[in-house]
Amino acid sequence: MNDFEKAMNFRHACKLFDESQKIPRESMDWIMEMGALSPSSFGLEPWRFLVIEDQSIKAALRPACWDQPQVTTCSHFVVLLSKKPKFFEAGSEYLKRSFLRRTQGDEEKLAKILAVFDNFQKNELKPDLENWAKMQVYLASANMMSAAAFIGIDSCPIEGFVYDELEKALAKEVALFKPEDYGIAYCIAFGYRAHPQGERYRWVKEEVITYV
Repeated sequence: MNDFEKAMNFRHACKLFDESQKIPRESMDWIMEMGALSPSSFGLEPWRFLVIEDQSIKAALRPACWDQPQVTTCSHFVVLLSKKPKFFEAGSEYLKRSFLRRTQGDEEKLAKILAVFDNFQKNELKPDLENWAKMQVYLASANMMSAAAFIGIDSCPIEGFVYDELEKALAKEVALFKPEDYGIAYCIAFGYRAHPQGERYRWVKEEVITYV
């Protein structure tokens, strides 16, 4: 078994963390950087990651997350945000800045890329830019959890939350978060397991993989 396989077998949805153990800042930085290196549609990186260390903020968010204990027992609670549609509308400064990175200031190339993206969102995405942005964040979340497992850090993906309540609590506790700019895509608790990993259940590969 190679190191990547070991990490994938180590990773599980940890429901309770050892509160006495904290993840070193350099390790958490690395996990976040691996998330930021994730692929995204058109390379637009429509995400923002809030890494919450403050215990009082975690406690304030926990009720909205179905009162799950991993929210407050974890070392770091990460809220993955997705940028709202206004960032991707024609003429937006964010689109220009994003695409200028690859065109290196070439205005003609920039105009072409902007036209392609405009056509994509009008004919493929239609009005669902918000859902499209959240789908990109899922790619980053998976890489974060895999990266954490690779260095022996546990995680728990959390999609179980009451959106309006979490949005309200987050807006109150974190000045950076503004509902008009960001949606909440996903949450992940990171830390060190309090108990041994339980049995994992997966369908056999023949049930999920088909070569044609």
